[in-house]
Amino acid sequence: MEKLSRGASGLRHLRWAREIYATLAAHVEQSDLASDRKTALKKELVRLDKQIQNLSAAVKPYRDFLERERVKYRGAIRAAHLVDDTVRTSATDTVAAQYEQILRAETAFQREALPKQRALKANLEVAIAETRAHLEEMDIRVAGITSEKFLTSIYPPLVVDRSRVADDPDDDDDASGYECEGLTP
Repeated sequence: MEKLSRGASGLRHLRWAREIYATLAAHVEQSDLASDRKTALKKELVRLDKQIQNLSAAVKPYRDFLERERVKYRGAIRAAHLVDDTVRTSATDTVAAQYEQILRAETAFQREALPKQRALKANLEVAIAETRAHLEEMDIRVAGITSEKFLTSIYPPLVVDRSRVADDPDDDDDASGYECEGLTP
């Protein structure tokens, strides 16, 4: 059973955990397991759902920050690199003004955005580590009441580098593709 790479993003860890949950839930609903095993697996689903919610609570603010706030700072830095010769009276004025704009934009990024990004990322890294630890502990419990084959079946196929869940090709999904062993179009 292959595990997602530790270096995969929080969003990819969230997707991976949700895939595991969905497969485990399908097993509980559809398989002919003894009732005591189903009861134990239902408890695992409750625990895993709570862990997924915790991870989601860390992924969302980090992704929102990257996609809404950080891009504003990055845009300001890129814009500061633009030289508008029509406004300046000399090359010296242009270089000095441009340098000042770049310095202001980069300073704002360093003072305002970077600390927030680091705090959100640290929180996300803790949530990822907790999710991975939870899955390791769950694996031991599930293997104790089922089989290694059953346990392996709840993990989704990954792309070859284990950076994401392998999906069917989808033009609207940049994470889709068949770059994993055993899956072909």
